[in-house]
Amino acid sequence: MRQSTFVVFDTETTGLYAGYDQLVEIAACRICDGTVIDDFETLVNPERDIPQEISDIHGITEEMVSGAPACSEAVTKFLDYVNGDELVAHNAPFDENFISFNCHKYKIEPPVNNIYDTLILTRRLFPELKSHGLAALTNIFDISHEVKHRGMPDVMGTRGVFLECISRLERHGIKSKQQFDVWYGDPLRFSPEKYGLLVSLPEEYSELRKAVEGGQLLEVDYEDRTTKRTRRIIAPQGLFVAHGNLYLTAYCHLRQANRNFKLERIHAFRILDTPVISH
Repeated sequence: MRQSTFVVFDTETTGLYAGYDQLVEIAACRICDGTVIDDFETLVNPERDIPQEISDIHGITEEMVSGAPACSEAVTKFLDYVNGDELVAHNAPFDENFISFNCHKYKIEPPVNNIYDTLILTRRLFPELKSHGLAALTNIFDISHEVKHRGMPDVMGTRGVFLECISRLERHGIKSKQQFDVWYGDPLRFSPEKYGLLVSLPEEYSELRKAVEGGQLLEVDYEDRTTKRTRRIIAPQGLFVAHGNLYLTAYCHLRQANRNFKLERIHAFRILDTPVISH
C-alpha cells in the first residue's frame, strides 16, 4: 500500500453547487511511500463572480483569478497531470462533482481512475473521533495545516491524514493495495454523464431553460415544502444539480432574496416581458 502511487487533490470553488458554482483553484500532489514526488497547482477563472462570503472563507478574490486559466483549460491540465494514477481527496464527492461537471460542460474525457475518500477512511478507521473534518483531523494527528481552505495546504493536510489511515490499516493487517481495495469497497470515479440533465432537460422544461438562458423574468406557480402554492415573480440566475435533484436559482421578488427552486415543484410558469432586474 505504501509503495503505491496516489494523487492527492483538492478544489476551491465559488460555492457548494456544481453546475451553478464554479472552480477557483485546483491543487494536487503525487505521493509514493509517503513522499511527495511532484505537485500541481493553479488558480482558475470561474468566469462569474465570487461571493464575498465565500471569498472570506478561502481568501481567493476576483482580482486574483482574473488572469488565471478558464475552467476548461485548468481541468484539462489537471487531468493530464493525474495521468493513470489513483486519486485521494477529503470529502471526495464535492471535488469530483466540480471536475465532472466541467468535463461534461466542455466535453473533456475524464480518466477512469479510482478516487478514495479520506472522510470515509477516517470514519471507518477512527470511529471514536467526534469530528472527521479535515481541520479537526490535522489537529488531532498533529499535521501541519496552518492555512485552511486553500488548495495546496488542504492537499498536504489530506496527504498527512491519508498516511495516518495507511498506518492504522497496517496495524489491522491490511498492507497491500489488493487487500485495501477489497476492504474499501467501491471507490468513486469521475462521472460527467450525471450532468446530462443540465443540457438535456425533459421537453416540458425546454421553454423554462430558454428563459433562464435569455435572462427573462418569470412568474411561477411554486409549491413549497409545506405543499402550499404561491405565485412568485423571479429573476433566474442558473440551473444546478444537488443531491440528485435539479434546481433553478433565482432572485425571488416575494421573499426579496436569492432562492433555490426545486424544478419539480414549479407547477406552471410564464415569461414576463419586463427585463430582469440585476441583484
